[in-house]
Amino acid sequence: MIRFQTTLTQWVLLLMLIGISTGCRNQATAEGFQSLTPVSKPSRSTARPGNEVGSLTHKGQPRTYVLHTPKSYRSDRPLPIVIAFHGYGSQGKDLAASSGLNDLADQQGFLVVYPDGLDRRWNLSQSLFSQVDDVGFVSALIDHLTQIRAVDSRRIYAMGVSNGGFLVQRLACESSSRIAAFASVVATLPASLQTNCKASRPVSMLMTNGTDDRKVPWQGGRLSYGEILSVPASIEFWQQRNQCSTKSRIKRAVNDRVDIDRHPNCQAGSEVELVTLKGVGHLFPRGGSGPNSLINGSEEIWTFFQRHPLK
Repeated sequence: MIRFQTTLTQWVLLLMLIGISTGCRNQATAEGFQSLTPVSKPSRSTARPGNEVGSLTHKGQPRTYVLHTPKSYRSDRPLPIVIAFHGYGSQGKDLAASSGLNDLADQQGFLVVYPDGLDRRWNLSQSLFSQVDDVGFVSALIDHLTQIRAVDSRRIYAMGVSNGGFLVQRLACESSSRIAAFASVVATLPASLQTNCKASRPVSMLMTNGTDDRKVPWQGGRLSYGEILSVPASIEFWQQRNQCSTKSRIKRAVNDRVDIDRHPNCQAGSEVELVTLKGVGHLFPRGGSGPNSLINGSEEIWTFFQRHPLK
């Protein structure tokens, strides 16, 4: 009798666990994400097209991400990868759903990974006493992804929105040996990097900012992240660091609301570009049509990235 009760209890617990597991799996499927099963030796050849949720451990902390693999993926043909960082209070899956990057990746043939910041934010501090090392995490993530996907090491790119954009600015100063080009949206250069930027080479930087952004003001100032430079000062910083010539400057108006100011042919083939969204606030531009349309931010970023592989 005792033996039967113990067995029954075990079965009840087992059924409860199965129910919980099935519920989580169904929820992930409903959101359009598959579960990426951890394996001891990940294989590039087992990749499936679409979105998968994956994880790794960095410095004792579990870190998660969403990985999008295009249908054109083949394990014997390395593809570029875009690392896309969400904003404060958000998650990778939110940027995957809102940016349009996945559709573009399917059309153009590249991978996209959307990492999750701890507590839905990215750490911008360079302090040795900081408990969260997001720069180190990005490096570990790149190592991890090159194990499970065929990644072109010369075409690894980073883009970020708001808080994620500030992290991209920091990565440009600290991870330029592995990441080929950078794009920040509604973010500027943290003032602490103005004198502490340790970029190992000239880096290509694309910035997209709205002139009426109240969360990340065009004129810069103090945020919860700390002091930030203005948009013009941030662009000037990268121009000077990359030794851009004013003679090669290309400026054009896309429409009444969008201006593009390019500084191509900087040192070592690097480039600095500013997309100005006139009268626009804190948002990621998704294109549109008509007189009030904005540029498609994802398409502009990918076009920029394509011009700048690591040399």
